[in-house]
Amino acid sequence: MSVIERILTKLIAALTTIGGIVFVCSLVVGVFYRYVLHNALTWSDEVAMLCFTWVVFLGAALLIREKGHVRIELIESVLPDSLNWALHLLIQLLIFIVGFCMVWFGWDYTQLTVGQTAPATRYPIWVRSLSVPVSGILFCVYSLLNIFQPVRKKEITEVDII
Repeated sequence: MSVIERILTKLIAALTTIGGIVFVCSLVVGVFYRYVLHNALTWSDEVAMLCFTWVVFLGAALLIREKGHVRIELIESVLPDSLNWALHLLIQLLIFIVGFCMVWFGWDYTQLTVGQTAPATRYPIWVRSLSVPVSGILFCVYSLLNIFQPVRKKEITEVDII
């Protein structure tokens, strides 16, 4: 599973990076046209919103993989190993539940947006809405991997992702 996980993580990191670049470039171009050329673009905000949505949710999945979610490390440092493991398990189970809810309710919402299009770019709105259930699946996958591989042989670094 580690080869598949590594490939999946690199793909997600690449998509997140590309989305972030497109997001920033779209906003910069939009601001340039609006304030320098005094001719506002109709599409730049929609492209930025699409990219931002995917970047946020995919980036959150990467943080779950790295166990980079918000937690209080002070509590972890004072607990004995057995309770620390139980806390780790509880956190990963809660992340799994959140991911499952994202899949469940996100899919319902995505189905509601089928047939709608963005006003300027005319891209289907379900493309943006799909970011929630897709990321929910990734939340579930990474939380299960964290449960069954609580201690990795080496720490995950930025080099491993990129």
